[in-house]
Amino acid sequence: MIELEKVGRPAVALVSGRFEEDAVASSRAFGMPDLQWVIVPRIYRNLQPELCISQTEEAIDDLIGCLTSSISERNSGIDTVNTRVYEGEDRHDAILKMNEDFILEDLGDGLLLHPPTREAVDQMLAGTCLPADHVVCDMPPGFGLATVEKIAINAVMAGAKPEHLPVVIAAVKGMSKLHKDGGKSLLMSTSPEAPLLVVNGPIGEKIGLNPKSALGPGRDNQVNTIVGRAFALCFRNIGYWYPGLMDMDTIGTTRKFIQCVSENEKMSPWDPLHVDQGFDADESTVTIFVTNGELDLQDQGNHTAEGLLRTLAYGCVFGTRSLQGGKVGIRGGAERLIFMPPDVAQPVGTQGFSKQAAKEFIHENAVGSFGHMIEYMPFEQDGGVRESRVSEDWRWLEQLTHKQRQEITMNIMDSAENCHIVVVGADRAKTACFPSSDGPYTEGIDQYLP
Repeated sequence: MIELEKVGRPAVALVSGRFEEDAVASSRAFGMPDLQWVIVPRIYRNLQPELCISQTEEAIDDLIGCLTSSISERNSGIDTVNTRVYEGEDRHDAILKMNEDFILEDLGDGLLLHPPTREAVDQMLAGTCLPADHVVCDMPPGFGLATVEKIAINAVMAGAKPEHLPVVIAAVKGMSKLHKDGGKSLLMSTSPEAPLLVVNGPIGEKIGLNPKSALGPGRDNQVNTIVGRAFALCFRNIGYWYPGLMDMDTIGTTRKFIQCVSENEKMSPWDPLHVDQGFDADESTVTIFVTNGELDLQDQGNHTAEGLLRTLAYGCVFGTRSLQGGKVGIRGGAERLIFMPPDVAQPVGTQGFSKQAAKEFIHENAVGSFGHMIEYMPFEQDGGVRESRVSEDWRWLEQLTHKQRQEITMNIMDSAENCHIVVVGADRAKTACFPSSDGPYTEGIDQYLP
């Protein structure tokens, strides 16, 4: 709608009542705070056709009114206060009052925040060579200006140290380069899409990131947790990624606390991820994946490379393929991020599999029922209405019965390049598989060091 308005075409959106706050935030973030819309009671997706028609007909007069009447200015909702003062019986009491205020305004993650005092922020800024007012990027999904100082403020609130700041800055910058829109459409989805950070190079060990049992809580994962939290707070307070506003996730996920890990390079038989991405081994990087799930893959019997890889391939076969474009075998497949522990990676590597060969084996063997993969997208809606999202390239499937479609087998991924292997984990043979979005992005960290 905003793009139509920008080219001079009057546009009015139909917005479900549950998305009104998101519409306010989105119109503001994307440069048109006075965009008009009409509220309807139900979300159109999965709504019966007759209900779609009836609620649209009831909104026609309001639509015409918005198109023909003058626009009333809408409150921006932006807090322009630069400094806040909190007082209490002692420092602890003042911090609690600050936290109560910040949580009510949804500026935190529900956990206790560290006070971003001027002194604390200045100390944090010593962790980078960049000046405080340097604009790192427009941070998605709301494209707020991510200055170094704003990133530092959120890092302080997360409990980070100055040596953590370059990783957070690089992650913020990298996120803005992911996909053509910084992953905006993914982050604003009603699905549980969430970034995941993988750090490579010397900085991981230097700042204490855990490459072993790296996704859990506790002492060993303190730095993993803090860096991920700092990045998550930047997302909220710079990128406007607030639940119910620009994050419209249906159920939510703990992955939105944002996980940060370091690859277990010392225990890997292969080149690390950042070398695959074109960096030198002695450079430090952070790679951003956007994941929408997690599955534990257990193998408690195989010791051969092929046996271990077949287990992984089988575990990758869940989720969907798109029917929205492309031809058979060309587009629409899934991507998989695999966290492979050393106890799986080493036998696979020592038995002759390069990382590329392992990816190719997984791709070739990750085969399942095509009918199951496309069950979520019927060819026709109730009442004989054709599903507009199904590309003409796939319309031949309409001629098949439901059973015939289920009997077709297809790779869950289009190619081995849709499979990403990172060696992470302790000395146990349990692998994690994450469905992920198209292509990660890797950003160098060294350029942000002091």
